[in-house]
Amino acid sequence: MRISIADWRYQSRKILFAISETADIEVNAILCKVLNKDLAWCLANSNFVLDQPTVIELNRKFQSLLTGIPLPYVLGTIEFFGNQFFVDENVLIPRPETELLVETAIEWINRHDKTKKVVDVGCGSGVIIISLLNHFSQIKGFGIDISRRALNISKRNKKNHGIEHLELVQMDCLSGIGSKVDVIVANLPYIPEDYLRDLKVSKYEPDLALNGGQDGLMIINTLIDQIPSHLNSPGLALLEIQFDQSARVIQKAKNCIPNAAISIIKDYSSHDRIIKIEV
Repeated sequence: MRISIADWRYQSRKILFAISETADIEVNAILCKVLNKDLAWCLANSNFVLDQPTVIELNRKFQSLLTGIPLPYVLGTIEFFGNQFFVDENVLIPRPETELLVETAIEWINRHDKTKKVVDVGCGSGVIIISLLNHFSQIKGFGIDISRRALNISKRNKKNHGIEHLELVQMDCLSGIGSKVDVIVANLPYIPEDYLRDLKVSKYEPDLALNGGQDGLMIINTLIDQIPSHLNSPGLALLEIQFDQSARVIQKAKNCIPNAAISIIKDYSSHDRIIKIEV
């Protein structure tokens, strides 16, 4: 079957508009991915006739989207902090709010030029630690995750971005880190397990990256317990949380690190999103 770009876009958008408010974005993303062209090219060459293998691949990805599979998994990539990263069903899909964590860490490191070691706990696809190390070639980075499959995606992204100063390790939180570090960043699972069952994300994204236990704070609390023995002074820890968890996380941090300066960073919707701990 041969079809023009314009006709494939029209037919796909017509189908997708019935179930998605972002049909235009999703159809265009699939088209650009398969053709390896930007949207401007696709629109300027709308009468270009697609060959059969290309149409088959376009339709395969489109059908995956129709089944409910999230667009980043369909594409196999996602943009984060201005760069492209590989993702699949073994890692959490990075959200725009997490870019605030990277921005905050960069600002702090710029003010503390003796920063030597940064660790990303629960690194998943590696988007946080790799985004940081893209800015700081002099810093040694550690990406930690309990999932071997997630670390395999981190390795792909590390290689794709040419990051040599990153060590990826399979472990639980900071249990195997022998020396202190200057910055700890973490987007750990924080959704309460009972609540998670009713969310669409639980169908496609890995439970290991979402399930925070009974109250959503099981793994975050474990990390906070470890901060005093693993963070240098001056040092920074940034923990992404669910919007309604800030009071409990702050109290836990105050109990474990009484001399720390603790603050909240709000996301783009003005929800509490990141707990900032400075020692």
